Amino acid sequence: MGSIRLICSLIGVLVLSWKSPGFSAASRINVALSGTAIQSSTYMGGLAERSIDGNNDPQFEHNSCSCTAFQARAWWRLELPGVYRVSEIEVTNRNAYRFRLNNVEILIGDSLSNNGNDNPRCAIINDDPGCLTQTVKCWGMEGRFINFYQSSDATEYLQLCEVKVYGGRNPVHHYMIIKEGLVYKFHCCVQETGRNITLVGRRLCWSDALLYCRDFHWDLLSLRDPEEHESIDELVARARFPLTSHLWVGLRRSILGSSWFWMSGDPMDFSQWDDGSHHSSPCGGVSSVEPSSWRPRSCEEHLNFICFTGQTEGVKKLHYYSSTRENQIRCT
Repeated sequence: MGSIRLICSLIGVLVLSWKSPGFSAASRINVALSGTAIQSSTYMGGLAERSIDGNNDPQFEHNSCSCTAFQARAWWRLELPGVYRVSEIEVTNRNAYRFRLNNVEILIGDSLSNNGNDNPRCAIINDDPGCLTQTVKCWGMEGRFINFYQSSDATEYLQLCEVKVYGGRNPVHHYMIIKEGLVYKFHCCVQETGRNITLVGRRLCWSDALLYCRDFHWDLLSLRDPEEHESIDELVARARFPLTSHLWVGLRRSILGSSWFWMSGDPMDFSQWDDGSHHSSPCGGVSSVEPSSWRPRSCEEHLNFICFTGQTEGVKKLHYYSSTRENQIRCT
């Protein structure tokens, strides 16, 4: 990853100065040209592959734009030839009915669950009256599938005139080994039903760990029952790198109250608090020492952390404000 200067805050506002993540010159090649595109339906000959033909022509009648049928939850998906770290995506809207691009989610990941529409979100885009082509920063999010998704139940067409994707091939996934139910990538992972849990070797403060998980996975880990909690002990036992005494998970306390919640939006139906926990911090972690237990920790403490992929059906993660994401989308 590139040079990052991190400043953490107890009140949950992150200030981050990001330099180029060090993608090679090859990352400025439009990798979408080597992918394949499909969509939920097709209207008036607006085939999915027209959006990756290298032609930015915004005129639908010139046969260079894709368009789905008038439907709820329309989607368009690009499958890349491998797993890429996506730095930027350029999106060209049609020059008519431009409002159809409003509130469209851009999703990146490796899952085909729900046609790929359960993957982590890079951004939500809207038509920009000042330009037809917008550039969206995705900060190196990893994945093979890139979806444009209208998540609303309202019926609408989804139209795209060109999608260009810039990024580098991710070498990490070339070295995946599955052994005894564990998946070893760059970090140590445990595969469980519907979820992939990753113990990250980096040490970050709580807010940076949350944003890291949301960029490269789904979210900081939530624990829904004792069985999932037991998987943490197994994960720690299999770690191939030194661990901090505690590991960040998605535990957060209300600033004005005493109730705790999961940032992933999962219900707090289970808890494993350390009886000696009296810290006033609103950030929570789990012990990496047997037996593992939950304990509040200073939000500025730099700890290893646990991410997961595999969203709980019907659950939406809690929004977390970051000043770094305000200029994520620009007109180009």
